[in-house]
Parts: sequence; C-alpha cells; structure tokens
Amino acid sequence: MHDDLTRVVVMVEGSLLQAVAFGALLREISSDLSVLTVVRRLDEYRRAVETRVPDIALLDVRSLHPMLIGVVRRLRETVPTVKIVLVVGAIDPGGAREVMRLGVSGLFSAEADPRGLLRGLEVIGAGDVVIDGVASGLVFREPGGPAPDLTAHELRILRLVARGMRNDEIARQLAISQSTLKRNLKPILTKLDATDRAGALLAAAKAGLL
Repeated sequence: MHDDLTRVVVMVEGSLLQAVAFGALLREISSDLSVLTVVRRLDEYRRAVETRVPDIALLDVRSLHPMLIGVVRRLRETVPTVKIVLVVGAIDPGGAREVMRLGVSGLFSAEADPRGLLRGLEVIGAGDVVIDGVASGLVFREPGGPAPDLTAHELRILRLVARGMRNDEIARQLAISQSTLKRNLKPILTKLDATDRAGALLAAAKAGLL
C-alpha cells in the first residue's frame, strides 16, 4: 500500500543528470521508498521539506558548507519530525560533528555502497541514527584518545551503533554474547543520559564526545 511507503524528498547538489540518476537509483534499489521530488537547490529543498513534510529529507551534497548547515538548523526547528539524512562528498570532522549536534538522523560518505545506504534508510525510518563507516571515522576522531567518561570499549560499541548495526551484529563483531553486549550498553546510555541507541548518539554529539 502507498501509505506504507517511506516518503522521501531528495536534493542533489549537482547537474540535472546527476539529480535524475540519484532519484532513479533510489526508486530502483527499493520498492519501499516513495520519492516525492528531487530538487537541486537548497531553497527549493527547504520549501519542499517544509511543505510536504516527508518521512526522510535526503541531501546529496559536495560538502558540509555553512549554508547547508543553516538549512539543516532551520528544518530541525520548523519540521522536527522529519529525519534529515546527508550523503556528503567531502566530510570534514568539524562539520560532521556540527550536523550531528543539530540532530540529523544519518550521515553517509558519497562513496557509500547503494545497498548500505538503503539499509541505513530502513534503520533510520525505524527511528535509529546511522553514521556510515567513513563518516564515523571522522565524527568519532579524538586527538587525545577515547572521549571523556567513555572507556575505549564503550566508544567502540558506540561507533558500531552509529553504523546502524543490530545488537547481534555488534556482538559478533566484538566476539561477545548479546547478553554481555546489553550489559555493556547500559552504562553507555547512563553516562549519556539516554534511553535508547538513537538518543545515545545524539547526546554524545551534543556533548562534544563525538
């Protein structure tokens, strides 16, 4: 049913051909997405998101420039229920942390595998937050070592959570049981004053821990 589809507004910072191709790719790789419109300018994107209020507002951009960050900030204020997802060509650590602090739901490198992006959108649609592997390495980069108040092990778990991995996948990655992982997650949530995985990532970003 059409009502079951995830409604998406897309902006592609590029040529008309790139915009059309990106929209076509999304439609091809998933029958669960309804691409409402594909635009190429930030002002068009802002109006489309505020008018149509999609489930996901997806941007494919070259960099996290100040004008883009300004639009993200505005949308977080005007349509807070919309999940903002960024696909970025050149990700700088400062810009990545800034958009995470603003509460974006997803951050992906433009080099991300399309299937990985699709899986990320599914996770985000369910209410989680996803940062892909390349972006995660920048967002979580700490010059002086592990973030304050989090152990190295806890920070590693947080990075895997940021990639949208399920608990069973994280447990396999760390070679521990799921029950052990759940015990390990509890102090992370407590330290970040969060009730779930998505809240933990957003709290970590806002606290400057990412």
